[in-house]
Amino acid sequence: MRIIANEQYIERRAKAGRYLSLAGLLVLLAAFIFSWFQIRTPTLMPLALGAALAVGVLLSFVGGYYTERFGGPTAHHKGVREALKGLDNRYILFQYTLPVPHALLGPGGFTVFAVRSQPGEITYTDGKWSHHQRGKFFRELAGQERLGRPDLDAEAQVERMKQYLKKRLPDVEVPVQGVVLFINPDARLEIEDPPVPVFYGKKIKPWLRGPGARKNLPTEVRQRLEEALIPE
Repeated sequence: MRIIANEQYIERRAKAGRYLSLAGLLVLLAAFIFSWFQIRTPTLMPLALGAALAVGVLLSFVGGYYTERFGGPTAHHKGVREALKGLDNRYILFQYTLPVPHALLGPGGFTVFAVRSQPGEITYTDGKWSHHQRGKFFRELAGQERLGRPDLDAEAQVERMKQYLKKRLPDVEVPVQGVVLFINPDARLEIEDPPVPVFYGKKIKPWLRGPGARKNLPTEVRQRLEEALIPE
């Protein structure tokens, strides 16, 4: 598998995650220390302390969000690469170079990924998603992304990708399918009749080679796609 990635984009956000998280902790520490000292205008103390706490929490939240997506052990780009590791060179993985974060060009078209990195028990039954995890509230307060509706995320990415391809190659029809991909090794899935395919890690590869495979694109179409999408 070939990988076309915007490494500068990834690295900038990974650094932002580290620095913002550190800044948030320092602000919270300063607020804690500040609260132990008396000042000449005690009526201003609650206002100053509240403002410092709000800034510290905000910085920690944004830093945690970027770290989870770009710099931590479950960084999305790393998790997707690991899940797809072993695919041959007919497959090209685009990361942060197209309108969707992760798109795989295979022999029969594109597959886009709604990536989730939450640990814990994740279920989909009767049309509803649920996520149970110890300390979930505090983890989300520290920047962990909420589960949300990954199926709708996948469907929205499919539409964005279709519109993009239509603009770049208006005379070419390229199939695009969406999947939900969980990458955290501590995730436990219980999925019943999802509206889009849902996978954990490397379990997606047999599907891509089997049920998710489509008729091969004509050689000319494949060549035009690569010329249009791969930077020189």
